[in-house]
Amino acid sequence: MAQKMDISSAKQNEHNMKFVLDKYNLGPIKTSINPKDNKAYWDKIAQFWKVSPEAARCRLCANCEYYDNTESMMLQMDTIPLNKYDMDGGGRGYCCKFDFICHNLRTCSAQEPKKYVKPKDAEVIPPQYKEGNMLKLKLGVD
Repeated sequence: MAQKMDISSAKQNEHNMKFVLDKYNLGPIKTSINPKDNKAYWDKIAQFWKVSPEAARCRLCANCEYYDNTESMMLQMDTIPLNKYDMDGGGRGYCCKFDFICHNLRTCSAQEPKKYVKPKDAEVIPPQYKEGNMLKLKLGVD
């Protein structure tokens, strides 16, 4: 179950977001999936994390430990009006570390990769449907 948002207004959300923009290099401001875009931003944050720019581009809010985009949190965020950052961010999520609405395609220097734990009751994919085997099935080869 999602936690309750700590922001109570669009003004508080804007205040918290500005703090992360100023202190934690939230960005890029204008998002893009094109690897040639925002080069200066990705180079800078890659240097901070001591990773390649390509690896930095994989560390997004969408896969951050603090990012909550559960259904119940999405419903809570609907009470805060959209702002200019919502228009190209790839979807909303709530940053539980800094208490503001962030976006799938952004990141900040406080990003922590989410630890994925496979549920015990997760369905096992039959071998014939694993990568590479689908083509064999279609072609009728072993």
